[in-house]
Amino acid sequence: MREKIRDQVDEPVTLEYFQKRWAEGWRVSAIEWHREVAGKGSAPESEPAARPHSSEAAEIPYGLRISADCSRLEANPGEMAVMMVILQEIVKDQPFSFIAGFLNRQRLKTRSGRDWTSADVFGLMPRLIDAGPQLLKSSEWPARRLEVLRQRVI
Repeated sequence: MREKIRDQVDEPVTLEYFQKRWAEGWRVSAIEWHREVAGKGSAPESEPAARPHSSEAAEIPYGLRISADCSRLEANPGEMAVMMVILQEIVKDQPFSFIAGFLNRQRLKTRSGRDWTSADVFGLMPRLIDAGPQLLKSSEWPARRLEVLRQRVI
């Protein structure tokens, strides 16, 4: 479990401030800077207006990652492979407990580095529904589908 706090600071932050937090077990996850800009009523036309953001960052959907240029989300191959395995096993009508065990036997870990549980697999269902069309259109799916069909015939 993670704990988060946000400190509102009104004076310069010193090295001792950071050392105290580190000693208490905290890690820096973001630093936000503000400054007054004299004589500027609005952002220049060449610069887009700053987008408002919340202090709570949205979690990146499973199967995606931030691109190298930080301008968009792109597929995370490792997580997409996990979702492909889960989809294949769901098509085989396997229970979540079996799927979690299968992922663990393949030494695949959750995003946080833990072993998979039934609840973890179940929690991915909304994301699997979102990504399903992309997975089914992938070049990998036809071979996996044939494998599923062969196992049902036998």
